[in-house]
Amino acid sequence: MDYNNLILVVLSALPFILLLLLVVIRRWPALYAMPIVWFIVSLSLILLWKVDISWIVAATIKGTFLAIEIMLIIFFAVFLIDILKVKGEMKKFQKLLSYISDDARIQVIIIAFLFGSLIEGVAGFGTPAALAAPILVSLGFTPVLAVVVSLISNSVPVSFGAVGTPILMGLGGLGLERNLIDEVTKNVALIHFIVSIIIPLFISFLVCKNYSKNYYKGFIEIVPFSILTWLAFGIPYLLTARYIGSELPSLVGGLVGLLILIPAAHFGFLVPKNKIIINKKTKTETKFKENILSIIPFILLIILLSISRIFLPLKDFLTQYDLSFYRILITNVSYSFLPFYTPSFYLLIACLFSIFLFKVNFKEIKVSSSNTFKKIKSPTIALVFAISLVQLFLISGVNLSGNESMPIILAKFISDLFGSSYLFIAPFIGALGSFIAGSNTVSNLLFGAFQFEAAKNLGISVVLILSLQVVGGAVGNMIAIHNVLAAEATVGSKGQEGIIIRKTIWVTIIYVLIAGLVGFILIR
Repeated sequence: MDYNNLILVVLSALPFILLLLLVVIRRWPALYAMPIVWFIVSLSLILLWKVDISWIVAATIKGTFLAIEIMLIIFFAVFLIDILKVKGEMKKFQKLLSYISDDARIQVIIIAFLFGSLIEGVAGFGTPAALAAPILVSLGFTPVLAVVVSLISNSVPVSFGAVGTPILMGLGGLGLERNLIDEVTKNVALIHFIVSIIIPLFISFLVCKNYSKNYYKGFIEIVPFSILTWLAFGIPYLLTARYIGSELPSLVGGLVGLLILIPAAHFGFLVPKNKIIINKKTKTETKFKENILSIIPFILLIILLSISRIFLPLKDFLTQYDLSFYRILITNVSYSFLPFYTPSFYLLIACLFSIFLFKVNFKEIKVSSSNTFKKIKSPTIALVFAISLVQLFLISGVNLSGNESMPIILAKFISDLFGSSYLFIAPFIGALGSFIAGSNTVSNLLFGAFQFEAAKNLGISVVLILSLQVVGGAVGNMIAIHNVLAAEATVGSKGQEGIIIRKTIWVTIIYVLIAGLVGFILIR
């Protein structure tokens, strides 16, 4: 590699090195770190990539719009939870969960993993963590732990999130043939099914470590229930991907898992005799029927999201209305917002329904609005720079220098460096894409074509490499800065990004390593 190429590789890697140094090691809040990294990348693009300033401004404008779109989801999710708190419905919801089980290990499996999978299947875009994390906090979990387990849980379902968007749009947007995409779908589900056993085990272990003196014993006791969770979610997830397609595996897996695990937990099947209870106030003998109203807003949300995604005539009707900004600053950067299709619209309906159902008065609405704005104010600023940084990566290939984009330069360097071991690197590249963009879909768009060409050049199965790309892209959501910021905002935590990523990054690394090993076995 010549000197100039080495400089480009270093500069392409610099943003990630800085984020690792400032946020993870030095523990800077993303509120301060993200603007600095955004400025350095902007300067690199202007001076070395020779990107026109208008493109950088346009990308930042688009990043701001996208950040607002995400924060609308977060706002209404937090607002819904706060309304339920103000009216005392959150306590009833806690009692309802305690009726199922008051063991924190089981609560985290049901809420973060299964409920989160169901929401990911219909909505995606950060909605699962936005709902799961504050519910866990209301049950007594610390904000950091609630965010960590929600992020770890929101990994396996992401490959088929938002009714299959990462595969249908992420890989479909590359112009790949349908039969190849179908084969990738089957492989992705198989790899996730094999590796996903570690997710319920990890999140239950974290609960034991934080809330049990003899956490090793507490973990061993929950292993049978964790395995049941894996099978109850994983088998329908795998079968749906194999025989139906990429639209429904996460939704079906989450739903079937809940239908099996809720009665299993309530009636004590494979449930540990020694419980870990972190909020003894929620333990109650109150009957199930007396608290059922508290869950209706969530049921309504799931129904509305599902219908809007699955019922195609309605989906076509809803998506025909958009607020679009084409060719921002006379560039090819455009932004489109679908007001009646975004998850925030259905969260708004759930909020309005809750206001009516629970007779929330104006003063209570004002209090909840104020509480919500306080929680999301600082994360919004950090999120604007985080997503604007993503947009800079995406437009870095549009330059006068003739250099390739930053992500492609990095990906090529990594593939050249590892050569025949590329099978183990492919999921890391997918995870890198999600770390950059906070999206499995964008990761697939960023690196899918490159992974396709790399597989052909190395003589490795294209289907398998693309499958590992999708799997890695899903798991990379655990460490994506703007996902961490968004989840943090829902629990009112600030400046804990470094702590959270240090806890999730090990799960990410372990998952992609095992995924690479599974890929190696499958190719033999």
